[in-house]
Amino acid sequence: MKEEKFLYYAYASNLDFSTLEGRLSSAAKLQGIGALSHYGFRFNVQNADGSARANIVESINETVYGLLFEIPSMDLEYFVKSEPGYDFIEMEILTKKGLIKAYTFVSHKTVDGIFPHQEYLDTIIRGGNTNGIPKGYLASIINRAGRIH
Repeated sequence: MKEEKFLYYAYASNLDFSTLEGRLSSAAKLQGIGALSHYGFRFNVQNADGSARANIVESINETVYGLLFEIPSMDLEYFVKSEPGYDFIEMEILTKKGLIKAYTFVSHKTVDGIFPHQEYLDTIIRGGNTNGIPKGYLASIINRAGRIH
């Protein structure tokens, strides 16, 4: 019997395999790097402690780089609950094989003037560096972080 799966597009702390695996009961399978055109990376979702979490917003001249994972559908409900304050929506991601549809987390509950914890930023950058996300793009994430908590 073939196991049901879904494609997930990670762009922030889930770029780090250990972080992603902590939100799943089974292993995710890396499919490769993808790009989400006409969106920009932001730190504008507020954690309960007041710090910022990552988000993506529509932005005509930007692109968000991330990783595509194949995840067993049995993990879907638990995985979505691991990211409170976000919607889990399907988007078109550009890959070496062309455009594919994958799910990602997006929040419309945004706050300006908030900043991430250093540990959270480090997790994003570590995951990106380990998995081949372009260095210039990762530098832009560091610049977006602003003041660190």
